[in-house]
Parts: sequence; structure tokens; C-alpha cells
Amino acid sequence: MLYNFPRAYEDRTNIKKISEVTNDEFVIIKATVIRAEMTTSMNRRKLFKAKVTDGTGYMELTWFGMPYAKNYVKEGNDMVFIGQVKRRFGFQMVNPEFKVLKGESVFEGEILPIYSLVNGVQENDVRKLVKWSILHKIELVEENLPREILEKYKILGRKKAIRCIHFPKNNKEIEDAKRRFAIEELIILQFGILKSKFLLDENKRFYNLEDKKELVKKFIGSLKFELTTAQKKVITEVHKDLSNGKIVNRLIQGDVGSGKTIVAEILLLYMVENNYQGVLMAPTEILAVQHYLSMIDELGEQGVKVEILTGSIKGKKRKEILSRLREGDIDILIGTHALIEDEVEFHNLGLTIIDEQHRFGVEQRRKLREKGSLSNLLVMSATPIPRSLALSIYGDLDLSVIDELPPGRTPIRTKCIKDNIEKNKMYDFIRKKLRTGDQAYIVAPLIEESETLNIKSVEELYEELSNLELKGFNLAILHGKMSNQEKDEIMHKFKNGDIDVLVSTTVIEVGVNVPNATIMVINDAHRFGLSALHQLRGRVGRGSKKAYCFLVSSSTNDNSINRLEVLEKTNDGFVIAEEDLKFRKSGEIFGKRQSGLSDLRFTDITTDVKTVKLVRDIAIEYLKANKGKITNEFLIFDINRKFDEKKLKG
Repeated sequence: MLYNFPRAYEDRTNIKKISEVTNDEFVIIKATVIRAEMTTSMNRRKLFKAKVTDGTGYMELTWFGMPYAKNYVKEGNDMVFIGQVKRRFGFQMVNPEFKVLKGESVFEGEILPIYSLVNGVQENDVRKLVKWSILHKIELVEENLPREILEKYKILGRKKAIRCIHFPKNNKEIEDAKRRFAIEELIILQFGILKSKFLLDENKRFYNLEDKKELVKKFIGSLKFELTTAQKKVITEVHKDLSNGKIVNRLIQGDVGSGKTIVAEILLLYMVENNYQGVLMAPTEILAVQHYLSMIDELGEQGVKVEILTGSIKGKKRKEILSRLREGDIDILIGTHALIEDEVEFHNLGLTIIDEQHRFGVEQRRKLREKGSLSNLLVMSATPIPRSLALSIYGDLDLSVIDELPPGRTPIRTKCIKDNIEKNKMYDFIRKKLRTGDQAYIVAPLIEESETLNIKSVEELYEELSNLELKGFNLAILHGKMSNQEKDEIMHKFKNGDIDVLVSTTVIEVGVNVPNATIMVINDAHRFGLSALHQLRGRVGRGSKKAYCFLVSSSTNDNSINRLEVLEKTNDGFVIAEEDLKFRKSGEIFGKRQSGLSDLRFTDITTDVKTVKLVRDIAIEYLKANKGKITNEFLIFDINRKFDEKKLKG
């Protein structure tokens, strides 16, 4: 009850003169009753009417079905009236609340809380219950913020903040209480994320590597391209931690096509060269297979033993892989969620890498990490996250950013297609490009035709394109309901150029790399978030050819149109992520996987960057001073409740 905070307030402290009121305004006036009488309306309905004045003007008051009003609203009484003003032949109020001043010359008024209600419960019932709870139970409430933090940052105590947020005397009390509870909810979130980081002795060497780098140097020298400055910087940052025996705990952010995978390969190769195993977990089997094939090609020449483990690998083959893994006969294992199963045991795991971090839950991340002899963890995300969000969600991780694209990549040209005329021109252009040997992706949101949404399914779109717009070209379908073997065969054919156009769902959103694919068409684009559209767009432009993305949308909604136009203007994933957060709440982008974000009531982490930064600094300062230990038992209780394992799964 005490934490059932008001959703709004009704300010009754601002008394207005009758001469100042305007039509439809909710006001409080102090006036003298000059006439009061019971009367009957034209439809014989009883009503009570009064006329009042405050010396600046007159107002008519009417009460329907409230005969008891005549017992209080009497000629000569000085009273306060509260309600909405209507202008009909002068100012009027219907069924206003009232209070007799009884000779008092001053009426201070009050600020009343307004709560979210359920059927059958009245606003006054909730107010009475909250008031009773404060009067009789507030002493049971214990302070859950450390005293030194309250004093240093001038934060209201918990009991006072509860009183102020429910029954404030003025607007300053409301703001002070909201500030307290905003800091409280962020402290619980940040302490929960950061506490383990400070339990480690930062000066301690946890392990010793021989720091061999010959294979890494040979591999980098064999590459047909130069690593970017940003790639080199990230590799140096991680190598510094590893060579100094530190526990690596780092988020690598890089826009679509920035070259995160090659960074991962180099770091895995470094650990293998220094007698440790490595593991890379990907969110889909298609992406896992692509990583596997890439590493077989690129690291196989170095004598590195690479293997793949997914849910579809069963029986004798699976047992063989698990056995070799335990014996240390596999250097690098690549896979999907199958990697976190209990039967998967490593001989000497030294580095865990998780690709597309936002696709995995916190619990999944923990399970894979605990399989290591060393708990070194790198998580990679191609979904750019504004720094304020990164600090909030991944506060326990060091942050590295790959903020430049490899040389030779050309920006993807993006155009919104809003009508049939533009669509016909688009298909003319696509046919022309296909005849020159380019390939295209065409994305539809659904697999089967929907009865509720006017969206073309993949199958329906495939039939239409095969028989009309792209007749004569070689088309194929790809979606998540197909078997892994079917998906692999189609992607292999597409990569080899045997398929001109791939009609697909968002299964191609991450990781698929076909340099000859230069065209991306996204149907019903308004149904996707900006970050998802940016991910899909990133499937083209992987080579040196010019690439194009068409966003097809029939929406007339201004908000949808404005969102899509953002993609026309920029290819910068971080700019797009910032814009996405303006249109959508963070919880919608990251889902329930990120504990604590969805239930923040006083903080919008997309806009309250200063508060997020302040609380992060508070948490770091406190945890450093206390060597990672939290002494307030009530804060520990709240952290444990928020980070309950059941909530973290998924």
C-alpha cells in the first residue's frame, strides 16, 4: 500500500478569483453564498441551486441528486467550492465539492493524490487506506539506502519520502520524494549489477599466460585486409587484461559490418596458442554454422581444431564431440543454446564469447561462463546501445566500441517506398541489378497469411514475386519453421550465387554474410523497430559494390513515417539507436531479459542520463570503499528480490 504511488495529483492549493477563471478549467474558489434554493428541472428532476460571489464576479452552482447540499450551502456562508467551470450565460459549476469555512479567513487547500483504480474501488477509499497505513505502519518501514549516501547527496529518508509522495504539502515535496525513489530504484539496479565486479581484488593476478603471439601475428599477416584502428584498439584492451592475469568481463559494441567477428577469432586464437580452449555462442544455428565455416577456413591452416555443437547434432556424433571437448582435443567450440547444457564439459576453457548478447538472458550468460577454468567473458552486440543504456544494463562489463567500418565499404542507400508508383520503379531497378549478377533479399514479417493483419506472408509474397514482378529469376524461401538442413542448403546456394532472390523472414537478421547481395527490400517496414530494420539492412553492403535498402510501407501514421525517414538519413547505428529510444521504451527494445529495466517507475533511462550517471557513480564509490560488500541488510533484501533467479531466466 505504501509503495502504491499516486499516478497524478489534484492541486487544491491554488485558489482563483471568479474574474480569473476560464471555460473548462478545474478551479478552487472561495466565495459567499448569496442565494440557495431547491428547485425542479424541466423534466421534473429535483435539483439544488446556489449563487455565489467573491466580490470580483458571480457564479451559478447546481447539484443534481444531492439534496443534502442544502444543509451546508446556506445564504451568508463563506465557503470553498472545487470543480470544473463551464460558461453558459455566465460561469457555472455542476456538482462541485464544497467546504464551509466556519468563520476562518484562510483556506490553505491541499494536494490530493490520484491513484490507478480497479473496478469497485473509489479514489477516497484508497486515500483513506494509504493514510491509515502511514499513520499506523510507517514505523515498520526500514531505511534501505546507506546513511552516508543519504547525507552526502541530500536524499530524503524513506519514511519522509513516503509521506511526501502520498500527501504532499507542496510541489517541492513531490519532486523531492520522486527524486528519492528514482535514486532508490536505480541504486537497487546498479548495486545488483555492479556488486560482483568489486568483490575481485583489482590488483590481483588470477592466472598466468605465457603470452605467446606467434600464431596471432601469422594469422593477422595472412589477412587480405588491414585491421581498422578501432579493431586494433579493442584487441589491445582485451590482450592487456589477459596478459596481466585479469578476469575479462567486457562488452564489445560494433555497428553492423564493423568487423567484430575477426576480433573474436584473433582473441580465441590467442587463448588457444596459450593452451586454453575457447567457446563462441551464437543465437541461431544459421549464424553458428557461418561462424564455424569461417573459422574452419581461416584458422584451420593454423592447426586449430574447430568444432560445432547445436541442438540438431545428436547421437554418436554428439557423444564424440562431447568426449573430445572433455579431453581437450577441441580448441574452439562454436554453438547455440546447446552449449549451456549440463553435459557440455570443457578440458580447460579460458575464454567465452557470446555473439548478439541481447538475444540471451542473464542466466544463460552465467551458465556458459561457469563452464570455464577461467571466467573470462566477452559479449558482442551489433545492436548499438546509447551509452546511458549500456551503463544501466551492462554496468558490470567494461565497454569497448568498434566505431568504424572496414575500408572499401560503401554506405547503404536507403529509400522509403510509399505507394504503387514508387514500388513499380523499385522493381524495375531490382530487375536491372539482378540481370547484372547482383542478388537480393526480400523480407516479409510473417510465415503464413494472417487473418488479423493485412501483411503478405512469406509464401504469398514468394508466389506473387515468382509469377509477376520477378518472373524469370531464380527465387527461394527461407524461414524459421524450415529444418536446419533445408535452411543450410538454401543459404549455401544463395551464397554460391545459384539463387537470385531470397524471400525470407527476419531469420536473416543476424550474421548472414553474402558480399554479392546488394539489395534489401523490407515489406511492412513500419512494423519493425528502427534497430531491427538497421540490422536487416546490414545484410547487404558487405562487399565493395554499392548497396540499396528499400523500406516498403503503406502506413499513413506520421510517427511511423518519421521513424522510417530516420533510416533514409543515416547509416550510423548509434544515432539510430538514440532515435529508436525516442519512439519506443527501452523495455520494448531489450525485452524482459534485462532485469530491472521494465519496472523502473521514476526513471526513463533513455532521457534521465544525469540521474543514471549520478547513481552509477554513487554505487561505484560505495562499493570501492566497502570492497564490494553492502552493509545495509534491507538494501541487500531488495537487491536479492529484484535479481531473483526465476526472474532472470529467459
